Amino acid sequence: MSEMLLMLCITVSLFAIGDILGVATKAKVSSIFVALMLFLVLFMTGTIPEDIISKAGLSQVGRWASPILVFGMGTMINVKQLIDEWKTVLLTLISMVAALIGVFLVSPIIGKEAAIVSIPIMNGGIIATNIMVSGAMEKGFTIAAAFGTLVYAVQKFVGTPPASFYGLKEAREILKEYRKGKLENIDSMNVNMQNSQKS
Repeated sequence: MSEMLLMLCITVSLFAIGDILGVATKAKVSSIFVALMLFLVLFMTGTIPEDIISKAGLSQVGRWASPILVFGMGTMINVKQLIDEWKTVLLTLISMVAALIGVFLVSPIIGKEAAIVSIPIMNGGIIATNIMVSGAMEKGFTIAAAFGTLVYAVQKFVGTPPASFYGLKEAREILKEYRKGKLENIDSMNVNMQNSQKS
């Protein structure tokens, strides 16, 4: 029991360090990116055990957390705003198809199972990673599960810095427009979003 509490404290502390640095850098550095880097360094140096998540009693959390997160995100979708942002939706769909084609092109090298596990991870992030890695492990595809985790880690390491940079840039532009009074309907948009979430 004491070992489980120790592993849980270490795991939570690593994520807390990521959150603190994320807030301190005003999201210029992603908290998840920092946490993943800390885990990677500590795994490679042998400072923490490779099965720290299971020792912390968190291995089953992903199973019940994923459906709750997917359902929660689904209820927050604002259909009107989604229609207004049709260019973004179209670009996202094109990116998903490109990822699908790209992974299938390298499937002869990485294997069919690894390709099937990797496609949702490339398009879906952490929740897709939890679902696909768990599914691969249940089917006995340990190499495919490990490859899926590697795909997510590489995606995070490569994609997080530019995503944080451009996300902050866009946020500053919106804030500037709002302060100039050019985004007068932003309050009504927030009200509409809240109403759609309640209904």
